[in-house]
Amino acid sequence: MSWQLKKRWRFLGLACVLALAAGVAALHAQNKQTLYLLAFDKKGFAVTDIKAAELQFVEKIQEKETPGTVVSVEPYKWPLKVTVLVDNGVGGVGGTDGFDNLTQYRSGLKAFFKTLPPDVEVTLIATAPNPRYLVRPSTDEVQILKGVDLLSPENEAYGRFTEALEEYAARLDAEFKRLTTEERQPYIPVLVVIGTTGQDGGRIEPTRVTKMIESLRNYGTWTNFIMVSAPASTQPENEGGTVLIAKAVQETTGGSYFPLAGSSATRVTTLLPELAQKIAARHLKQTLQYRVTLERPEGATGPMGPFGIKLTREGVSYLISANGTYP
Repeated sequence: MSWQLKKRWRFLGLACVLALAAGVAALHAQNKQTLYLLAFDKKGFAVTDIKAAELQFVEKIQEKETPGTVVSVEPYKWPLKVTVLVDNGVGGVGGTDGFDNLTQYRSGLKAFFKTLPPDVEVTLIATAPNPRYLVRPSTDEVQILKGVDLLSPENEAYGRFTEALEEYAARLDAEFKRLTTEERQPYIPVLVVIGTTGQDGGRIEPTRVTKMIESLRNYGTWTNFIMVSAPASTQPENEGGTVLIAKAVQETTGGSYFPLAGSSATRVTTLLPELAQKIAARHLKQTLQYRVTLERPEGATGPMGPFGIKLTREGVSYLISANGTYP
C-alpha cells in the first residue's frame, strides 16, 4: 500500500456487519456499552463524518428486538508503535566464511521504515554485543535512516536475542503499569525481530522467559520474527534455543514467523517492506475508527442478548470491533 493513498484501504468482499453479543466479549452487563466502528465508502476510502443519528442499535430481549440508544459516536485513535530488534552479531551479519547479511538488512530496514506511515513511532535496537539503541522512539525519518546506517557487525560477539526480548517486555511493563484500571494502553506494541538460529549471546533463564512471554501476550503485542539460518561455521552445539523461544512467543501472541536460509537472506529486502504495508494498513484502521457508546433498551438487565448495529447511510460499509483492534 502506497502511503500516498492516505486514509484509503480496500476491504474486498465485506458487507455490513451484524455484531452478535456472543462474539463481542468486551460488552458487559451494564446499561451503557462501548464498541468500535470502522466505516468506508465504495472506493475504500475512510468515512470520517459518521454521526450518532446514522446508527441504529437494537437488542433482542425475550425474543423481541427492542431499540436502544446510540449515545455518542466519536473519532478514536489507537495507534501502533513499532520496535525492531536486529541481530548484528557473528551469527547474524558477521561470520568468518564470508557470510554477510548487513547490506540486505540495511536495505530492507530502510524500505521498511519508508513504507510505514510518517506518524508511526519506531525504535531500532541492535542486539550485539548487548542490546543497544540505534534509534530511540522517533517519527523523524532522517534520524531513523541515519540509525539504520549505524548498524554494524559485531564479529566477536553473538546477539543477545532472549535478553533483548526481555528488556523490551520490561519497558512495556514499566510504561503500562502506571495506567489505572479504567485507562487503556495508549498504543498497540508491534515487535519486529531479525534474528538468527545461531547461538544466543546471553543466558536463557526459564522464569524470565515465561514472564516476558506473558507480558507480550497481556499487552496484545503483534510479534513478527524473521529468523535467518546461521552458516555452518557459526552453528553452536545447542543451536535451536533462539528458534524455540521465537516460536513460543509467536504462537502465544498469534504473531508471524518467517524462516530464511542464510543463502536466501536477500529476501529480507522485500519481506520487510511487505510487512510494513500490513502494519500501515492496520495502523490506518485503528486511527480512523469511531468509539460508539450505546445505552441498552429501558428495562434491559443481566448479560446483553444478541444485538445488531446498523449504519443507515447509503453506500457506506463498516466493521465492528469489541476492543478497537482489527486484523
